[in-house]
Amino acid sequence: MNKADIICKLRANNYSFENEGDQVVVELARRYFLKLDIENDHVVKIKDELKQFGLMDGKSLKAVTKIGVIGYSIFISLIALWSILDPNFFFTGGKYFFILITPTVLYQLFEFWDYNKRLSKIKTLLHLND
Repeated sequence: MNKADIICKLRANNYSFENEGDQVVVELARRYFLKLDIENDHVVKIKDELKQFGLMDGKSLKAVTKIGVIGYSIFISLIALWSILDPNFFFTGGKYFFILITPTVLYQLFEFWDYNKRLSKIKTLLHLND
């Protein structure tokens, strides 16, 4: 599929994109982009990026989600160990910690699911295979 066809399909489906010479950048969400490198009217490289602040800037969606879930898992494991060793943990407000941390982890997984669904939809539209 050549660059003109890609741009026409993106315009027809109201996707916001930027044409940067040999690269087309499709904005799938506020901080989530799909970059298509094009050479000789063929897509050479497909890269999805999540723009965040800090060390995870420019990494793929799967990498950011894995790092986040591993970080939360370590944090929750330490708090769970503390709750096992301290019998008064739940009586002094520890249960509220678990009530607040669970939606944060679930939000991250829901965000991954939603962005991955958008990515699959655009790849299907453009007939791109990974």
